[in-house]
Amino acid sequence: MKKVIVAFLIISVLCLNGCKKLSSDTSSDILSNISSIEYVDNLNDSSDASIISSINSTTNSTTSSVVSDNSSDTQNTIIRPEKVKTIYGFKEGISDHIKNTFYDTKNGNTLQYCLFIPDDYSANKKYPVILFLHGAGEIGTDNASQLTNIKNMFSKNPDYVSQAIVICPQTPEWWRLDRDYGDRKGTLSSAMNLLEEIQKQYSCDENRIYLTGLSMGGYATWELLQNYSHIFAAGVPVCGFGNEMNAAALVDIPIRIYHGTADPTVSFSSSQSMYDAIVAAGGKKVELFPLEGVGHDAWSYAYADTTMFEWMFSQDKSKSTPSPIKPVGPFRIVDSNGNNVITIDDVIDVDYSIVNLENRVM
Repeated sequence: MKKVIVAFLIISVLCLNGCKKLSSDTSSDILSNISSIEYVDNLNDSSDASIISSINSTTNSTTSSVVSDNSSDTQNTIIRPEKVKTIYGFKEGISDHIKNTFYDTKNGNTLQYCLFIPDDYSANKKYPVILFLHGAGEIGTDNASQLTNIKNMFSKNPDYVSQAIVICPQTPEWWRLDRDYGDRKGTLSSAMNLLEEIQKQYSCDENRIYLTGLSMGGYATWELLQNYSHIFAAGVPVCGFGNEMNAAALVDIPIRIYHGTADPTVSFSSSQSMYDAIVAAGGKKVELFPLEGVGHDAWSYAYADTTMFEWMFSQDKSKSTPSPIKPVGPFRIVDSNGNNVITIDDVIDVDYSIVNLENRVM
């Protein structure tokens, strides 16, 4: 059933709307709006078997008429996805998420936070976790602005991020571990307590907890990596600054550093010196990515970098070497047992045009 799902989705929409042809732009828009498609499981093998689908978009929910394989309206054969349960589609931009408030009983702080859960979340499966820490410009309590600079994380790399539980707390003040030295009563400590609480509520993979943050959040990323190295499988500080004196605590943690060489707010030298200190201490898992000519908005590049997420999601504390994973693709078909039937490997070279399925071997 190779490379046919794009055609199947477009044909379904064509049948619903009585259209004969979609432009590349139009079909791309349709695919970006598809949320899920449900199918019956018990399709038979007869040539006139019907597919009954329910297409839910962000704007409406429509139940199609019965569509026959030998419809006279099209020369393209509709494939019968036997035992297929659901097609999941990932929408561009920030997807649906939970907004909530965390009351930290350990230190008295209150944090607003946004939480992203995979669409097909199951308590029977372990999920990687991303803890994201925002910058100083997003300090507040509106529980929205902390997402301002991570749109590329969702729009450019949904095939990876959609598989994870993503925690985005918002601090009403500077990220710090302590109010008084060593008391662990700062909001950054509360972010760690929130992570612990999410791990209790959801099925999280404790060996695949990842940390990233930008600017002030980049500083906070360094702070947490230095103090909680046993928690995180990998870290991605973006245009931040750390304490070189603590470099020895970072030698065994996979780290990718992103920083613009023309950053007028936090000097590129801050990241260069952290990288040099870790390497000097014996670290071999740290990488520095200088973004030539880029200013303070290094996050626009870091979170659009698919290779970074591929690297991040391959880090697993329970394994001595990285374990590459396959992205789930811009959409996927899942059977009634939760197994992927079609993923990105099946559609990677499809350009959203209608594929002629005549004589195709299934």
